[in-house]
Amino acid sequence: MFQGFGDELIPFFLDLRFHNDKSFMDANRERYYREVRQPFYDFIGAMGPLMQQKISEDMEVRPQKCLSRINRDTRFSKDKSPYRDHLWVSFRQQGMANDGTPFFWFEIRPEEVTWGVGIWGENRNIMDAMRRRMIAHPEDFERMLPILKKRGFTLDGDQWKKMAVPKEMPEALRPWYLKKQVYASRQGAKLSWILSPDIVNRVMKDYEALAPLYWMFRGCVEEAMNQLDDMGGKV
Repeated sequence: MFQGFGDELIPFFLDLRFHNDKSFMDANRERYYREVRQPFYDFIGAMGPLMQQKISEDMEVRPQKCLSRINRDTRFSKDKSPYRDHLWVSFRQQGMANDGTPFFWFEIRPEEVTWGVGIWGENRNIMDAMRRRMIAHPEDFERMLPILKKRGFTLDGDQWKKMAVPKEMPEALRPWYLKKQVYASRQGAKLSWILSPDIVNRVMKDYEALAPLYWMFRGCVEEAMNQLDDMGGKV
């Protein structure tokens, strides 16, 4: 049963940040399992039934599939630190890849906790599908703006610098139109909230409010996949 993340989670991340090597992890692996991985697994276990009941019954909720790995892939990075000093949870449709798939996420760093919904990874086909939907039905996106503002979410993601925006696009939607990737991030969450089991309720209420945005993103992905299938390609 999830009881909150406990007082030792952040100290472990900070210790790992300053002793980021295999010898430290080998000496503290049981501590990692106890103070970090198990609380995250318990959090996912508490969230899973709610995600399937209130968002989508085909949501992936197995802890080992939802929790990021503590090991970093350093093959293409200048930073060769072998371990992450933070972890995140992602809830997405079962069987879908990490990139180019709408997902809900929850992340804890030593400095902050945040969560949200979006599509990670640059995928021109998906974002073009979103742009077409914005042109055809801007009201669908405009309805989400007061919800995001009320619940303290900001729109994030890299954007194109030279892309032309249709003149008829509402001013408030222009930042959406220019995105290479798009996600809404919760602002103002207090790190102390993770110590209480009520963090599940806080996150779930936001996820429910953002569900229409998730389904819009998911519709854009399906449209992009269908279009590429017709062309004999893949997303």
